[in-house]
Amino acid sequence: MKLVVTLVFAVFAAQAALAQEAKPSEASVRQLFEVMHSSKLLDAYMTQIDTTVRASMQQALAGQQLNPKQQKILDDMGRQIGSLVKAELNWPAIEPLMIDVYRNTFSQHEVDGMLVFYRSEAGQAVIAKLPTAMQLSMTGIQSHAQALTPKIVQLEKDTAAQLKAAADPQPAAPSAQGAQPPQPQPQPQPPQSPHR
Repeated sequence: MKLVVTLVFAVFAAQAALAQEAKPSEASVRQLFEVMHSSKLLDAYMTQIDTTVRASMQQALAGQQLNPKQQKILDDMGRQIGSLVKAELNWPAIEPLMIDVYRNTFSQHEVDGMLVFYRSEAGQAVIAKLPTAMQLSMTGIQSHAQALTPKIVQLEKDTAAQLKAAADPQPAAPSAQGAQPPQPQPQPQPPQSPHR
């Protein structure tokens, strides 16, 4: 009797585990994206990309003063890049991909848990404040990276000097005036037979 009870319990436990590991439904993933305001987050990300591209273009010019024609050309290019990005990276184009990613990454149990969290006050605060936290983090990381740049450049120079010093010495080239071409060495002759 004890064995039967143990088997029944094991079957129910296995079914519960399988239910927790089941792939989430497409509808539940869509609900999660809605609760997470994913389309708005993507729009904010696109704005950030646009700002980054424009800043990179200005940095590439290294403070050069542009005449009005040049500025218009640069502005047109920035608008064209923005249009290309928006055409390819908009929520209707990205959502099917994201649904597949979430369905193949999370279980139904996990999606249900995220729905509970993101519907809560704390979850909504995370959604609202996470982009700012990420932006501040990236700014801080970039400043640390900029501080590292001179150190890395110096390390590269030091390493190049060490490699040069550790290289095998090259044989000195003979001088053009007193150089004698190498004399051919006589080849040993095979012994000759006494009978010819």
